[in-house]
Amino acid sequence: MESFAWYLLKSATWLSGFTLVYLMFLQNERFFRLKRYYLVAGILVSFLFPLITFHYTAELPAGTEVAGFQNLAGQNSGAFHRSGTGFSVRNLLIAVYFAGIIILLFKSLRQIGNLLKSISGKKITSFNNAKIVRSSEYSGSFSFFNYILINPSVSGSEMDAIMNHELVHIRQMHWVDLLLADIIRLIQWANPFAWIYIRFIRQNHEYLADEVALETTADPALYKAVLVNQL
Repeated sequence: MESFAWYLLKSATWLSGFTLVYLMFLQNERFFRLKRYYLVAGILVSFLFPLITFHYTAELPAGTEVAGFQNLAGQNSGAFHRSGTGFSVRNLLIAVYFAGIIILLFKSLRQIGNLLKSISGKKITSFNNAKIVRSSEYSGSFSFFNYILINPSVSGSEMDAIMNHELVHIRQMHWVDLLLADIIRLIQWANPFAWIYIRFIRQNHEYLADEVALETTADPALYKAVLVNQL
């Protein structure tokens, strides 16, 4: 358990560092594609780099007394084991940590279940490798893997603008970034930077979709009006 705690601490440190750099230097930049690579790289680094350990040999001069250090280590080890028996702050923190993971996991599974329930039984229309589902259960429109859920009240030019936007999310596979971000947020739920990080990813996805959609739309003013309406 101690090794996992060290891994978690190092992983949180890496993610926090990437978040602070993005917040201070990259948040207002318009290189959305490069920012996406940076944000995904931050997650992968936070997963992998804490697994890398470096070993080195320390050579002590002849005659150096090390027995005192050995005895101290033995005393600390015994004290650690004694404090680990019965109730302790350590056990309480472990219980709180895993309780948080279970709660977040249950919440995510419930949201996915509600989405699948909304999709099942509905008429599905295929369009450009996407599956369009009309659902009145959600006021806004969004994509879920290769599904696009749209409110039945949307039609005409507003429908076209939304489709252009959501198709970018599907083509660029933004769900992969969100899946990775959800996993690391689940593991680091106690780290506030993990929650900020996933917000940065979602925000950058919207900028990416808008950038491509505006290039293909015939009426940029209408597209912007549709975005405001969706918000």
